[in-house]
Amino acid sequence: MPKAVGPVRINYWTTAPLEPQIEAVSQEVCDLAGHFGGRIFSVNPHLSLRVEKRARVLGFHPRWDPALRLVIPFLERGGDVNHVYAEVSPWLYHKTLRRRPIVLTIASEKGRVVPEFLARCSAVVVQTHGMARTVEKLGLDARAHLIYPGIDLETFRPRSDTTTHARPRVLLATFPRTVEELATRGVNFLLEVARQYPGIDFSLLSRPWRTGGTAGEHTKQLIAASGLANVTVIDGVQQDMRALYLQHDFTVIPYTTPDGGKECPRSLIETLACGVPVLISEVAPLSNFVRERDCGTVFALTPAGFAGAIDAALSHYPRLCENAVRESRANFDVRATMKAYAALYEAAH
Repeated sequence: MPKAVGPVRINYWTTAPLEPQIEAVSQEVCDLAGHFGGRIFSVNPHLSLRVEKRARVLGFHPRWDPALRLVIPFLERGGDVNHVYAEVSPWLYHKTLRRRPIVLTIASEKGRVVPEFLARCSAVVVQTHGMARTVEKLGLDARAHLIYPGIDLETFRPRSDTTTHARPRVLLATFPRTVEELATRGVNFLLEVARQYPGIDFSLLSRPWRTGGTAGEHTKQLIAASGLANVTVIDGVQQDMRALYLQHDFTVIPYTTPDGGKECPRSLIETLACGVPVLISEVAPLSNFVRERDCGTVFALTPAGFAGAIDAALSHYPRLCENAVRESRANFDVRATMKAYAALYEAAH
């Protein structure tokens, strides 16, 4: 894929934990920096001080805040354009980045909107239609751009066989970091579904976080205590996610609140590209996308609602698979994503 920006130097500012093998925002930022040759700076509570000279990465803990307020303006001068890839108005960056044009990608819709910060941005990239409407209400619709995260569609290519298993197999690949997130991410809900519907098999992909990963072991204890023989926890970094998706009939996004996880989950994008439909809760921000594009099924947040969604999906499964592939090619091609960002960088510069 050719480099599209040339001499424009990009600073990437994020709040991601810089774990691209297991965390979506980290991977999206690293993909952009790798393509455009930029530098990555992150402030995250799961970092202490991280320096990777070859990868041009600097990571800091928030406790460095007083020093960062002085250092960030100096680091900012090393680029032509700032690309903030984080929450809607990341507190440290909206206070300190003022010397270069800003492209903001709202990769997480959590937190308070600071209209003054968004007004200073040359472009505001959103990943859901809901956030697009929020930006438009601020009178910034001319600066708003809907750009989905892109993936390599050769790596995540569709399967040729749409035969389902005798027992439906469901994969959760958006597993949380902490025990406190188990409810809103939908893990507790899935365990209750598994208890009431033992004919559905669930796989939970636990992520090996460097620090603070408390959800995995706690979930295993809950599974053992409930005797759930139809729930399996998969540990470790997966080298071939496509193969894992293809071992299942569905990938699930079971958020119980709109901010239960990343609003545009990478697992949703990847599973559609593989031709595996998605099951998504009615409160998840991308549920309307799935419903309107007919590439999966939206379920009510009750065990019966979930089981009914599976039955409905199985009744026209080949059609969902075909639509999943079509939508992935129309919306999630990494080449289109990089081209769109190249245009924004050039315009900002």
